Amino acid sequence: MAVAYQDAGRLYGIELDESTIRARFREALGRYSVSSFQQMRGAVDPLRTDEPCESLRWQAIVEHVLQPSPTQKQAVFRKLWDHFSRPENWRLFDDVIPTLEQLGGSGYRLGLASNFDQRLRPIIQKYLGDFPLELFISSEIGWVKPAEAFYAEVTRRLEVPIDQIFLIGDDWENDVSAPQTFGWQTAYLCRDGKPRGDTNSPVFPELLDVVRTLLPDRNTG
Repeated sequence: MAVAYQDAGRLYGIELDESTIRARFREALGRYSVSSFQQMRGAVDPLRTDEPCESLRWQAIVEHVLQPSPTQKQAVFRKLWDHFSRPENWRLFDDVIPTLEQLGGSGYRLGLASNFDQRLRPIIQKYLGDFPLELFISSEIGWVKPAEAFYAEVTRRLEVPIDQIFLIGDDWENDVSAPQTFGWQTAYLCRDGKPRGDTNSPVFPELLDVVRTLLPDRNTG
């Protein structure tokens, strides 16, 4: 992330070191979370979102990080928006494909529930296009996790009982606490070994550890 922002800034004469970019990016993610950004805009429900909202929100994040001049800000934002829309600028963790292969091969329906926008679709198509993944993207659903309406809409589309939905995710509030409250089963993926929050969900350092729990008779390597 930092290198992409640094390269985009340099095209417009903005020189920042990577540590400054990372620090400002962390600040921006907090200041311009969907709920905070929507409150700034006077939205009735701060967990509502759509494609225009996501575009404006990310423009605010880019401006906070790089602080371009008024004449530069649209071009800098467009450069980074396009950069992160290209699949080649993303990568998968090594355990993603083996996990999907084993769960899918054992009869599990596979889905991806993400607080992202329509740029996710070509990324998933490139890296995971061989899997019958059902995509649930916040900008398309109209709500972001942890809104109850997000989980309700996913449940409606899946047409299965709530307690048959199992979400594996690395965000404690969005992927564990809120969906648990709604009635989903969850597993907390914590790759850095530093769990956040209080949770009754099991904590796993890798996706394949979840597979070993769900498929105890399967050799996951």
